[in-house]
Amino acid sequence: MTCPSETPDGLHAPGLRFGDRRVMAVMAAIIGFSHLIAGFDNPALTERVAGLLDQPYTARQATYDLRRLRRKGIIEHAPTSIRRYQLTDHGRRVAVLFTKAHGRILAPGLVQLDPHLPADIAARSPLAQAWRKLDHTLDDYINRQIIAA
Repeated sequence: MTCPSETPDGLHAPGLRFGDRRVMAVMAAIIGFSHLIAGFDNPALTERVAGLLDQPYTARQATYDLRRLRRKGIIEHAPTSIRRYQLTDHGRRVAVLFTKAHGRILAPGLVQLDPHLPADIAARSPLAQAWRKLDHTLDDYINRQIIAA
């Protein structure tokens, strides 16, 4: 999913970079329950992603993202319309994995690695403590190497 690939018929399928704001917004938009039955189209995706990003998201960007999603097998054309899409079973699993892993693991974990995290909060976080210890150890090592040189 995250690396560029080719479809079975030889078409280029750009990667979907995990953690990229736009990719994460698109994944969150397509797993919404509002379009499970009827599917969704370019304008609906544009509106939802723009709202999630809180910045402009154009129909041209949506067209590119829909092409990427279709070529990766995440979505397919709805049986009733060529302009509407629906999630594949595989696509639903990938989109849920992306959004849950980002929302529950990556984002909270990165917050704990913030060097400006207050010391009292960092003291309660094993991840923050380990990161700060690594950071201090690396700083000490670098300083010893500079002095030795």
